[in-house]
Amino acid sequence: MNDDRFHMTDNKGIPKTKTQCLKIVISGIGTGGHFFPAIVVAQELQKRRLEVIFLVRKGYFEEEVATRYGLKTVTVKSGAFYGTSVFSKIFSILALIYSVYQIRAITRNVVGIAFGGFGALPLVISCMINRSAFYLFEPNRVPGRATKLCASKARRVFLGLGLTSRLKGGSVVTGIPIRSQFKTRLVKSRKKKKRRKKVLFLGGSQGARKLNKLALGIQKFLPKGYEIIIICGKRDYTWVNSKRNGRTKVLPFTFSPWNEMRDADVIVSRSGALAGYEILSSNIPTVFIPFPYAIDDHQYHNAEYFSLMGNAVVMREENVTEKILVEKIIRLISTKKKKSTINLGAEKKIADIIFKDNR
Repeated sequence: MNDDRFHMTDNKGIPKTKTQCLKIVISGIGTGGHFFPAIVVAQELQKRRLEVIFLVRKGYFEEEVATRYGLKTVTVKSGAFYGTSVFSKIFSILALIYSVYQIRAITRNVVGIAFGGFGALPLVISCMINRSAFYLFEPNRVPGRATKLCASKARRVFLGLGLTSRLKGGSVVTGIPIRSQFKTRLVKSRKKKKRRKKVLFLGGSQGARKLNKLALGIQKFLPKGYEIIIICGKRDYTWVNSKRNGRTKVLPFTFSPWNEMRDADVIVSRSGALAGYEILSSNIPTVFIPFPYAIDDHQYHNAEYFSLMGNAVVMREENVTEKILVEKIIRLISTKKKKSTINLGAEKKIADIIFKDNR
């Protein structure tokens, strides 16, 4: 069968290969743990001269970030399903049906790559209807419900971390794609000079209220030679900033967390898959406090993995007090560091597999 996709030339008149004529549609809907890895993979595929379309929700954070990175975006409607009210579930299903219909034309003769949970379903279902190949990316050790539902239909499932249990269909552990700045700016050695020890609390774009309270609470227990940096989230910025003392710095959010991480002596963080992977890339001692209400307790399983792969310890939230946390921080700083063993080329591995599967 003739297919004009495979008889194209680039703008210099050089014939393209079959793989280079592929169009890639990526779903980056969700939190930073979904869309940042998706963006890194999109950039890697663009380097290989592929056309990439990035699905986002209009007015949401992923649209702003994708635009910052210069990606071509298409908006769809999508809402959370699990853990929501009956009305929200009905809205999510209607939005899903509408979005599948909306993108039906752009998912013909493409390769889809779905990052995220329920927000990935419009792309997956549309690809299935059009009989287009699609891949899934699962960042967590405990697969999400959407991943479990669609894994057997995917050409392959890319795994950020080793799973706690088997998953139907073909899968391969690739690691989690992280932004290039974590690989370049954090590896540079810091100038050794006498300064205060820095404790960095990472709450992410949404913030983490319990971590913010702990950060404020340890101000009275930390020795004088320490200072605190809190990335608290936009929601809590006003009250956190009002309760800080003179040696505490508060940021609502940052697009360049590597700048704060570079000078940190220890990090306190939740254990979302991406955040943990980015932290491990820094080789900075870390206290992971998993979010206790995460679905299937997946943050705890992530944190266990991180503690084996890098210089990190895990503490259950219900066991943490300000005094215990301070003791753990001081002990971690004085402990000899060990180099993390994570893969820092996940996006290249993913792109290589897509090229191999579709050549």
